[in-house]
Amino acid sequence: MPRGFRRYRLALAVACALAAAAGAAAGAELPARFDAFIPSPRMRAMGGAFSPLGDDIGALAVNPAGLVTGGGTTVAAAYDERGGDDGAWTGSLAAAREAWGTFFAAAASQRRRPDDTVEGLFVAGAARNLIEGAAGSFLSVGAALRVGRLAFDWEPECPLCEDARVSRTVATADAGVMLRPLPFISLAVAADNILERSFDVGADEVPWERTVRYGVAWLHENRFAVSWERRHAGDRVTEHFGFGVRTALPLEIMAGFASERVSGGIRWDGGRWRAAAAFSGEPQETIAVSVSLEVFFERPARIGE
Repeated sequence: MPRGFRRYRLALAVACALAAAAGAAAGAELPARFDAFIPSPRMRAMGGAFSPLGDDIGALAVNPAGLVTGGGTTVAAAYDERGGDDGAWTGSLAAAREAWGTFFAAAASQRRRPDDTVEGLFVAGAARNLIEGAAGSFLSVGAALRVGRLAFDWEPECPLCEDARVSRTVATADAGVMLRPLPFISLAVAADNILERSFDVGADEVPWERTVRYGVAWLHENRFAVSWERRHAGDRVTEHFGFGVRTALPLEIMAGFASERVSGGIRWDGGRWRAAAAFSGEPQETIAVSVSLEVFFERPARIGE
């Protein structure tokens, strides 16, 4: 092979590699948006109308002020899967502890899609009652640090270049307030990703939208719960409705409705442990399912009664 041709081939390969490195993400099929979450079967079963309820470690990722409805020490694991072409599955681990009158919690979650795109989420936060009244009324505030990670493969249009993995990490913050002026009324306002951070990938961007929730719930003697939530995410506004009833057995039956999609589920409370399963309708006529298991240590009587 002539020396000049070899030099030309080498120069072409180097130029191709440099061009691909400079615009790697531009040739990738980017996710429409970053939407990793900490799965909670109770949140899914009640149509997403969860911000004024709490009583679930998943409150950390929805309204951190709701952590005050728990207590003691808790560890939890959850799994969530969507059917259809999306086929994404999510696994998460979480832990919470009450100390010095403050409720602390941390959770990590990872969502993986069929195209090998991975969305990771880590949330650590705390909540505290500012005011405690009679018969269980209170005013609580909560805040959390949220870290998101997006990783995916790109394949530039260069036959001489190898595949590479693109990874981006972004930090932001959450905040929430929960007010129960009466034992049977619960009000909530919460915001996720207050800084509205997104993932810059070369000349493109994967949006991670700020989500603001307004919710109200009616609670009757720890037996019935009816909740409503309005959610603002980017330019989308959705309404969520949920209902739960606890039977004579330590079993809660839940149902919900949001965006013309129904959901439902059950939660068994065994005192030291609690298990839940839920389903919900998703776009393209698919179904999503969630399951979780919580184990309690030093569980307060007010939670397990």
